[in-house]
Amino acid sequence: MILSPKHLPRLAATIGLFTRYGLLDFAKQQGLLEIKGAPKSDDDGAGDSVHDKAKAFRERLVELGPAYIKLGQVLSTRPDLLPLAYITELEHLQDDVPQMPFEQVEETVEEELHARTSKLFASFDEKPLGSASLGQVHAAQMRDGRSVVVKVQRPGLKEQLAEDIEYFRELAKFLSAHTAAGSKIDLIGVVQQVEKALVDELDYRTEAKNAALFRKDLVEFTHLLIPRVIDAYTTHKVLTIERIRGIKVDEIPAISRLEYDYSILAEEFAKAYLHQITATGHFHADPHPGNIFVVLPDRENPLTPAETVAMNRRETEREAVTPLTKIEKEAQAEDVVAPPKEDPKLALIDFGMTAHISDKMKDKVIRLLLSMADHNGDAAAETLIEMGEVTEDFNRPAFVRESAALIAENTDQTVGDTSAGLVLYRLITIAFNHGLKLPAELTLLAKALFNLDAITRSLDPEFNPTQAIREYTSEIATKRARRDLSPQRLFQIATETVDLVRALPHRLDIMTQKMASDDFAVRVDVPALGPVMKGMEKIANRIFTGLVLGGLLVASGLLLQYQRQLGTIGFTVAAAIGLYMVVSILISDRKTSKGDRKQR
Repeated sequence: MILSPKHLPRLAATIGLFTRYGLLDFAKQQGLLEIKGAPKSDDDGAGDSVHDKAKAFRERLVELGPAYIKLGQVLSTRPDLLPLAYITELEHLQDDVPQMPFEQVEETVEEELHARTSKLFASFDEKPLGSASLGQVHAAQMRDGRSVVVKVQRPGLKEQLAEDIEYFRELAKFLSAHTAAGSKIDLIGVVQQVEKALVDELDYRTEAKNAALFRKDLVEFTHLLIPRVIDAYTTHKVLTIERIRGIKVDEIPAISRLEYDYSILAEEFAKAYLHQITATGHFHADPHPGNIFVVLPDRENPLTPAETVAMNRRETEREAVTPLTKIEKEAQAEDVVAPPKEDPKLALIDFGMTAHISDKMKDKVIRLLLSMADHNGDAAAETLIEMGEVTEDFNRPAFVRESAALIAENTDQTVGDTSAGLVLYRLITIAFNHGLKLPAELTLLAKALFNLDAITRSLDPEFNPTQAIREYTSEIATKRARRDLSPQRLFQIATETVDLVRALPHRLDIMTQKMASDDFAVRVDVPALGPVMKGMEKIANRIFTGLVLGGLLVASGLLLQYQRQLGTIGFTVAAAIGLYMVVSILISDRKTSKGDRKQR
């Protein structure tokens, strides 16, 4: 396969991306690059540290545009494709590009919302709060007085990204056919993952739907604030949400820590995240510090979902502009107590990148997290094997041994030295190296746990995420066990058992009819049956001889009481038979051993 000529500039950029930043050698070490005539590493910074190369790699991705930024985000969840130093560096992958003219912003808003900006908003700031490769964010004020932010998509993105995805797809097919990476990695699947992520992020309605879902799922966590989407002012190119005024979680002033106790937020955020992973199965897949804000009580901000429920807040103006969604109405039915007003809160934004775990997978994730928290490496390895797909070259003993050793290394680590996400990343790498394919959700989980550690540490340096994981997953496991033993579940099991018993006579009747009509056959195919039968025959002969010998000894013992001479003769005969039996067994075993050696 030959790439289209129009993609040659992209090909040159990609070759430079993966040969100038220390990644070519990693690919060879992983056995991903075995192609005749492959170029040697053209490393611009041969003397630079791994972290410097990783930083340069991240900066180059930003320069290449939104498709490559999204590729970087996908690669940051793949420890089989990138070294851990690069993965941790890509957690800081934030694009900051020149702002687009306000005229373009205004044109897009008016075209999407079918009205002039001056009619839609009381005010609309021309200067953006932030400018990224996919869109730009502006502060505005609704005519009902609420402060909002409006995210507006850049024009022409769909066409540009379509060409990038077409190129990625062609390149993936070429590499799959001509490199070792194609046999080890589903490169086309990686491209599909990038494409899906871009499609989701280009439709702001997906983010709006996710935000409403998380408002419902996290309503019990009273210190979490998720801004409400203004549905009537949201389309696939324009997203309008309540404005958050806060401090980035990694920029908390030292003096603020003297006034507020942020350990409450660290604990609640950890529980909320573990709740997403182990209970609802729907979790925020990109919780980096740029998406988390600390909201202080002295700043004007929207109410949290818990505060909204507790006050049963139903504004007439909001109902007229954008009614409560069905999910938000369901959340209002929950019995939730609002947090004290003097407490700080934690605001979560940007729900464009989320992940889902099935109920079946959730049970395994709970077992995996418990095993890791309890430093049970063998149990963690076995759970990963259940979750994954073994290949022909899977080395189970080596995988279990290395996994157990990795978890044992972290048993005595001090708090904060190694995050659960980093350990899981390394386990995924070990699995890949030994022929075990793990589901993509697991790499997103590792990314989430890695960020969970960073965020909770920013809030409270003394917080122990491992302890939180142990306590919360144990609690969830207990709840799930109680649910499985609930009257409803037991009734379901009972009815299924009754159905099975009722169907059993009919199935037995069918079986007997087939047996009566000679239409019933059982096929047993045992390879190398001859040697097995000979062995069984030998054992049967020895057992029979032993029984005869035993009977002769018992009879001789009884005769000794009445006919001493006959009893003595019987013992003599028994001794002779026993001696003959021992000698014949030894000779037979020796012949068998010689025959086996000749066959080998």
